[in-house]
Amino acid sequence: MADGKHDDARAAAREEFAGEVLEIGAVLTALERYASSSLGVRALRERVPLSRTEARAALARVREMQELERMGEALSLAGVTDPLPPATARTRRFDEERLAALRSFLEASMRIAEWLAEREEDLPALAAAGRGIGDSRDLVARIDRVLDPRGRVRSDASEALARLNARLRELGDEIEERLRRILARGDVRSVLSDGAVHRRGGRAVLAIRARSAGHVRGIIHDRSSSGESVFVEPAEIIELGNRLAETQVDAARELERVLLELSAAVRAEEHRIRAAAQAVAEIELATIASRYAADVGARVALEPGDPTAAPGLLLRGARHPLLIEQVREGHLDAVVPIDLRLGGDFSLLIVTGPNTGGKTVALKTAGLCALLTRMGLPVPAEEGTTVPLYSRICADIGDEQEIRQNLSTFASHLVRIRAALERADEESLVLLDELGGGTDPEEGAALGEAVLEDLLRRRVPTLCSTHMGKLKEFAFRRSGVENACTEFDVETLAPTYRLTIGTPGESGALVIARRMGLPKRVTDRATARLERSADEVSEVIEDLRRARLEAERLRSDAEERVARAAQGARELESERDAIERRSRQLEAEAQKGIEERVREALRGVERARALLSQVPKGAAGPLQEVLDRLEADLTGATLSENRQSFLDSLSKGSLVFLPRYRQRMIVQRIDRAKREVTCRLGSMRVRVSFEEITPYEAL
Repeated sequence: MADGKHDDARAAAREEFAGEVLEIGAVLTALERYASSSLGVRALRERVPLSRTEARAALARVREMQELERMGEALSLAGVTDPLPPATARTRRFDEERLAALRSFLEASMRIAEWLAEREEDLPALAAAGRGIGDSRDLVARIDRVLDPRGRVRSDASEALARLNARLRELGDEIEERLRRILARGDVRSVLSDGAVHRRGGRAVLAIRARSAGHVRGIIHDRSSSGESVFVEPAEIIELGNRLAETQVDAARELERVLLELSAAVRAEEHRIRAAAQAVAEIELATIASRYAADVGARVALEPGDPTAAPGLLLRGARHPLLIEQVREGHLDAVVPIDLRLGGDFSLLIVTGPNTGGKTVALKTAGLCALLTRMGLPVPAEEGTTVPLYSRICADIGDEQEIRQNLSTFASHLVRIRAALERADEESLVLLDELGGGTDPEEGAALGEAVLEDLLRRRVPTLCSTHMGKLKEFAFRRSGVENACTEFDVETLAPTYRLTIGTPGESGALVIARRMGLPKRVTDRATARLERSADEVSEVIEDLRRARLEAERLRSDAEERVARAAQGARELESERDAIERRSRQLEAEAQKGIEERVREALRGVERARALLSQVPKGAAGPLQEVLDRLEADLTGATLSENRQSFLDSLSKGSLVFLPRYRQRMIVQRIDRAKREVTCRLGSMRVRVSFEEITPYEAL
């Protein structure tokens, strides 16, 4: 994407998921450190929420890349660069550096595609992306005819350029020869400042002492900074210098024409190049995601519907990505992980607690986990984390933008809440921070309760934070709603940032007021008024709160055990796969060794047959029979059941190993009648018999 229209489309796509409010741009910038190329950096900067199908494919690529790293294999991105960055969108002619970079990208991308194609069975999602790269060998060859290995235009890139460069060499040699003769003259040597040939304005000149300038006929092109010398082009080479300059101009024009012609060829393949760049970018994004996951302990979230997944949103030990960055930069000691769930038995979670207690962080962490998952990226959370692929995210968090537009704090909240009510559905995620704030508490609570009732009625997944006491009670009076609280330390007055589901939180205003030294008469009076306002409902609510808290604790313990069991099962499955791969490789290696020995023995049989003519006739017959039986036994030894199955399964594109060359090769043609295959070895094709090939198994 290069122009303003695409930038607007990207901004709109992110806005559909509250990207600006959730600061996704800063999160993606933090991931740039894990990129290997400028293409990966641009892919991150342009990343937008994907369709559900695309997101699942991207997440599958991340899982496969993580598995590759666990197996000790790595996909090399050497040579990858951005082939057509936005700056070249309207460029008519590419310079040598850009063309050389493009060639490097094309060669690297085809190598990546081939590498993935060989591992399609183990890496289906990555291999599917690799199939979008295409074959650019013709364009690479076209570039190679113009550029040398250093990335400079070849002197023979065209017939005209070759002719002009040859003429330049001839003129240069002739000028040097005449200068040698001039320098050899005694009358010239006596007035030289030094014996070197200098260049001024592209012309060959001699340094002559200023007071003797008239002794050498020619054109003065420059003076030294001291004024002691002048730089003279001798009259004998002026005409040659003119011809050299004219030829240089012609050569420059021809070089420009060659580059324009090659640039036109590149533009003709632009669609193919951009498709390859998109495919490689997706592959590199999987690498970036895998490196990020390994560094910060992130993982691909499960999706509801997975056998071990929760029915809705379940965050286990989730951390805000930007807080992780603050720890990295030394601005924060640690990030307190958040456990949060939404879905299943409730679609609305009301989070309460003191100011700076982490309510907003909890909402933003949940929103970012949902957005990162929809972008096909891992989330910083523990095993068992489940994130639905929400259709959109509607967020009312902060009001800076609307304040700049001269809207009040309360009005800015209403703008965002209205948008959420209009757009959100059962597949959306709504985040409402400090619902009911910014206006009269009673009216704010009434309005907040009406908003929540509407969202609850439509079963819109909603996370809401508030200070309003009436909204805390809302969860006890409605099914499908749950309370949660953020805690703070009453001794230090510092927030713990822990989130507990099943109980409403307290603002802690009176405790904080006492700790801050407000007069006891004031805090006692406030406490008495608060107690008078309570009734017997409070006791019922407290009993219900304790019951929900205990149920939530039991649920959390059960989910943790399920997550550990699922992780153990995945680890066992991974180990089993590794053992199976190793067994297949050992079997294949043993088969190769046996077949090499059998082939050597068969060659010995052939040599023995060649000597039969020298054996007495009486002994030749029995010896012939022995050799026939030996050959039959040896031939049968090479056709084990596994080997015959391998030969039967051979097809174009199969990967085989040729012991003679000690190389793995791709089958291009099979002649079963002659029991021969044609394989590609580099740029060559080789034809070998069935007996000379063995399966290739890669760990």
